[in-house]
Amino acid sequence: MILNSIEKRRNKIILKFDDYENIEIYYDVYLNASLFKGDNISSKRIDEIKLANNIYEVKNSAFRYLSNRNHSSFELKNKLRKKGFESAIIETVVLDLRNKKHLNDFTFAENFVRNRVERRKEGVMKITSELFKKGISRDIISEVTESIKEHPQNIENAIELGKSKLEKIQKRGETDYNKIKSKLFNFLKGRGFTSDVIFNVIGKLNIKDEEIY
Repeated sequence: MILNSIEKRRNKIILKFDDYENIEIYYDVYLNASLFKGDNISSKRIDEIKLANNIYEVKNSAFRYLSNRNHSSFELKNKLRKKGFESAIIETVVLDLRNKKHLNDFTFAENFVRNRVERRKEGVMKITSELFKKGISRDIISEVTESIKEHPQNIENAIELGKSKLEKIQKRGETDYNKIKSKLFNFLKGRGFTSDVIFNVIGKLNIKDEEIY
């Protein structure tokens, strides 16, 4: 097939052939393809150009997502699938991004843990659950969450949240010792703290029968 003309439209190139449909590709893809007017291009070569263009489009979309915030590989794949891109091309792009260190599940998980502990004051159980939802492997989750359990800020967060919750419970007039402990336990468990941390916090809050009545 003879390439009759090459037209530029903004960031796209229109390739017009003598006996083939026109092809629209990105300008960067065109530059890498080394195409010239009058070239005799085989069907196989056209398929390669189309594939390169599809990969370029998916990669551009991936970079737009990554420029907004870090993503896990699983998250990024899901977003690209929702845009209608082919699964095989998505896998190719994600693998390339991982090889070039643009995408790293371990780094993502580390940053996620740090944010959830320092800013959201969440416990290890909730953080672990969220990482699973984001497609992070068990090995990575185990490694990045191991330090949380003994991290001083983890206990400090739980104590701070426990004190705040206790004040709210008491302001509502609750005086039953067991109910107060139960509400504190359920609240902190909902924030993702382990039972050991919760009992530790309740002990530090020094809730006693004589203080409640």
